[in-house]
Parts: sequence; structure tokens; C-alpha cells
Amino acid sequence: MPAMSDAPLRGNGGHDWFWEPNREHLIFPLDKLVDKYYKSVGHNTSLILGVTPEPNGLMPEPDVKRLKEFGDEISRRFSAPVASTSGKREKLNLKLPRKQIVNQLVLMEDISKGERVRKFIIEGKTKKGWQTIFEGSCIGHKFIHRFDEMEVSAVRLNILESKGEPQILNFSIFNVEN
Repeated sequence: MPAMSDAPLRGNGGHDWFWEPNREHLIFPLDKLVDKYYKSVGHNTSLILGVTPEPNGLMPEPDVKRLKEFGDEISRRFSAPVASTSGKREKLNLKLPRKQIVNQLVLMEDISKGERVRKFIIEGKTKKGWQTIFEGSCIGHKFIHRFDEMEVSAVRLNILESKGEPQILNFSIFNVEN
């Protein structure tokens, strides 16, 4: 079961879980929310943002606006992979039709079968040959990795250790403009 990361939408380092008037200036900026996403969802946890209604029962409009911006930004970053695959094996390859710049990747296991991957390496094929992008020990529900831009013709995932057959739901690479 993935862990949960709880965070208020508003905050100044204090206890900002409950609605109070005139606190809109404490709504986290979009870049901070995106960073929270990478550090939570991107590391195999669920992000639970604490939002609370006003006394009239409605969500504060500034909160709704920021949540919409946040959702739109996550969609912008992850809705159009350069390449994507899935599979139940120890090696997965993403061969590109031409060399492309990439700077992020997403891995997801089918956790209904358990978190099986214990050690993996991701490599990109550059003009200098295969170069390591990342070495890790846990994928789980979702793993996101940001890295310096690389021009690659292929990317591969090698699972070096697992408990049972690996069940990769998603292996995607992206070129995300920040």
C-alpha cells in the first residue's frame, strides 16, 4: 500500500489545515505544488492536499483556481510522452524513431501484484553509447525522475532484482519544458 503525503494547500510553516479569512496570500505557489508532486507522487506516495470550505460550504475561489492550475500543469507535463511501453519482463526498451531530447521518466508497477522491483537501472543511448540515467531500488505505484537533458535514440529499463516476475504498467520518457 503506497504511503500518503499530507500537505495543506495553504501554509507558512504553521498549522494551516483549517479555513480562516484573509489567508489567500498563503496559498502555495504553483511551482511549490509541482515540487510537492514530484517529491510525493514521484516517490511512490499519494499526495493529499488539505483544502477546506468556507463557512458557506463552498471552496474558496482562490483555492479552486490554484488547484485547477496545478492539475493543468501536471497534465501538461505528463500527458504526451516521447515514448511509452509496459511489460512483464526484466528488460524493457523504448526505441525512438529519431534522436530526441528527454529529461524526465515515469515508471509504474502493477501494485495489485505487489511491489516486486528491488533494483533497477535506466540507461539512455547517446552518441557516446549507453549512459546511466538512474539506478534505483523501488518503483512501486509511481516513480518519477528528472534529469539533465539528454539526446537519445533509445532508453532501456533493466530490472536487476525483483521478487517474482516484474509487472511494469508504464515506462515512459518525456521532454518537459519548465
